[in-house]
This record gives sequence, C-alpha cells and structure tokens, in this order.
Amino acid sequence: MLKKNMVYLLLLLNLISCGQNRTNTGNKSHKIDTFGYSEMSIPDFFKMFFSNHLNDFIPIDNTLNNSTFVSLENIDQSNEKNIKSYYIMALMHQLFTSHNASNGSRGEILNIPYYWHWVSPNPRHSIYLAGSKQLLSELKPPAEFSKYASFADIDRTPFLYLSELFLPKQKYNSKTCDTFSTFGWCSEREMAFVCIMELLGYTGQVIAEGNHSWSEFIIPLISKNGKTVNYLAKVDNTFNSLELTEIESHTLDAWKTFAFTPKQVIWYRQKAHSETEKQKIREFVASTRAMARIESSFVKFLQRSK
Repeated sequence: MLKKNMVYLLLLLNLISCGQNRTNTGNKSHKIDTFGYSEMSIPDFFKMFFSNHLNDFIPIDNTLNNSTFVSLENIDQSNEKNIKSYYIMALMHQLFTSHNASNGSRGEILNIPYYWHWVSPNPRHSIYLAGSKQLLSELKPPAEFSKYASFADIDRTPFLYLSELFLPKQKYNSKTCDTFSTFGWCSEREMAFVCIMELLGYTGQVIAEGNHSWSEFIIPLISKNGKTVNYLAKVDNTFNSLELTEIESHTLDAWKTFAFTPKQVIWYRQKAHSETEKQKIREFVASTRAMARIESSFVKFLQRSK
C-alpha cells in the first residue's frame, strides 16, 4: 500500500508541474528537467521552483531523512496538502542548510557557507569582495548598519541574506571557500529561513539555546480519518537536521506564547517576523542569472542523488 501511495504522489505532483523553457538533462530511467525563469520576486521564484521540482525531490528526501514523512502512519500520504506542507519545507531546508558549525561548511546544493561571528579573531574579516578583492573588514557598512565597525562586523538580516543570494554575480570570496553569494552563522541562517518560510505561508520562529539557534514551525497535517494533527518541525540549518514531532494543543499554545528574555534572541525574532524585511524581500527582483545558478545546482544535486 505504501508503495502504491508513493506512485500516486509522484503522478499527482507531476500533473501540477508548470515550469518554463524545459530542457531534459536526465537519463532514460528518470528524466530530470532544467527550467528557465524570467525576472520575478524571491517568493514567486520559490513557488515556481517547487512546482517544477517537488516530484523529483520526494524520493530523494525520503532517502535523506529516513522516510520522515512516510513513516507517519496516521497521516494521509495521498493528501496533496500534506505532501506540499512537508516536502516544500524539506526542500527549502536542503537548499539553505550547511553541515556543521565550522567556517566554510555548506550544504549539498547551494554554496552558502557558515561563518562564525563575534569571536576573536573574527573569520569574517578574511572575506573579500570577489571583484575588487577588498576585504569586508575594510568596507564601510550601509547606513542601516552604521553602528557596526565594518561590513564584516554586521549581523546579517533576512533581506540582506536573501537578496544577496539572488544578485546576478556571486559577491564574495575567501581562502576557506570559493566564490559565494551570501553567508551566515546559525542565527542569521534561521532568521532568513523563518522569514522566507513565513512569506511562503508557514508559521515559525527562531529558537535559541546556549550559543546555538534553529527554527521551529507548526505544520498541520491531515490524518487518515480526516482530522487535523499539528506537528512541530524542528529545522536546523547549521547541522542539517529536520525532525517532526506531534504537538498537543496545550503545548502548541505554550509554543506560540513563549517569550525569550535575552535581548539578542528577541532581536532574532523581531527580524525574522519583521514586516519591513518581508516587504523588501517581496519587492526585490531576483536576477535570471541567480535563478539559473540555483536551478543548475539543484539539478546537479538530483543527478548525484539518484
């Protein structure tokens, strides 16, 4: 029955795929298509990206995450809303994650390196602009970050983090990494992740404990008897993990209202939920070159993972 359900899911998602400029890059056993994208907003790009590639990603994610979704025996595996709710989050996580908290660590798809911050010596002082070779530590920060000593010292907000990912040219370089578009340590990765996921319709927040941050989201899934069951998704975009746990109603209420007192954690949440940040992300026009880079990297990931 499980195998039949998965076949149904793949067929269903294939029917709703709607990309542009399709080019086949796969083999005879499984065709992986590459798509082109016109200029559009960042959220609109991700929506089209999901439509194009979710059906390719599902069997790979089930292997990567030990069948996290299909192991939920009480959940309706054929429900289209369930499919999208889980797998869109899993796909976004794979795009944005690194592997560990070491300088230069990045995921399997996008080159978004992890870089420590607020340590001495600060490794970000060795990052330089790919074009001019100017060190970020020698670069004056933009007006909104004027309280910081240099561009290397700023706390990277969701709009900065995401908009740089969608610039035509990759902006940075360092001895640790090759050329890359954007970077961040745990809190910066999670602020950006919560912000973009909320723009895509998810309810989430940044969680912090000790010197580490991760994201948590509430995902309502439909059970086999038609009832809604809330799951807590813990997403760690530093250590590449995604966990689902059923959450009871009283725990859900506590999760929604729980307040952190440390000023830094409050600031993480303010930025992650900031309407100003979200509006700037909505209005930013993603370059076609950046979208092509993401598309190419993802198709290569699919081909490696088959």
